[in-house]
Amino acid sequence: MDFDYFYNRDTERFSFYMLPKILVTEDLYKNLSSDAKILYACLLERSSLSLKNDWIDEQGRVYIVFTVEEIMKMLNKSNKTAVKILNELDANTKGIGLIERKRQGLGKPNIIYVKDFMSVFRSECKNYTSEVKNLHSGNVEITLQEVKNLHSSNTNINNTDYSNTDFGKGQTGLGTFQNVFLTEKETKELKEILGYQFDNYIQRLSAYIQSTGKTYKDHKATILSWFYKDQGTKKADKPSNIPTWAEYDKGEHL
Repeated sequence: MDFDYFYNRDTERFSFYMLPKILVTEDLYKNLSSDAKILYACLLERSSLSLKNDWIDEQGRVYIVFTVEEIMKMLNKSNKTAVKILNELDANTKGIGLIERKRQGLGKPNIIYVKDFMSVFRSECKNYTSEVKNLHSGNVEITLQEVKNLHSSNTNINNTDYSNTDFGKGQTGLGTFQNVFLTEKETKELKEILGYQFDNYIQRLSAYIQSTGKTYKDHKATILSWFYKDQGTKKADKPSNIPTWAEYDKGEHL
């Protein structure tokens, strides 16, 4: 089959499933099959739609409906294989625990809670912070080496705080978690600069904000700083103390 090339910004007309990079690079997720990771990306996309449609339970948790038949069709798998892939993600079937299924009753499809793939790392960050506090508040003598050892064993954890900014007025929440805010003008300008990569950077920032709980003064500037950093030869229009994507990618946010 003879596929044509992409020209200019042809790819902007497509929609994409966003697979979190950490599912590929982090040791915790190394044993997940590629099919399971792709399925999780599909479930994340469905979660975003559920949130927009207010599919939220009494505890404030977003849930989705995604049948085995849909998985079979989407991944081109048999029923047995589709169930196996789904089980990889569910802790109740000895999977990793990225989803939780709940039965609704006879003849009704299960509802699925898609869990936050970064939440375990935030828990590690809290434990690390608690350890540091205990070291400094305890009555025992703490040596410099002991403090160094604790910090070196948690090199992927960073608990830096950023100022809270009130977003929302005249802006639309973007990304999987609807936490990236841009004005119409900013959106247009970023699309002109980023082209087909616009959605990718929106999802990067959305996942980063959700995983760390941090906020930013200027989402457009953050995206541009990541973009220019990725280019390698360009620089952002203005200096910023916001971590670059490369720094986030190295794990300094954890």
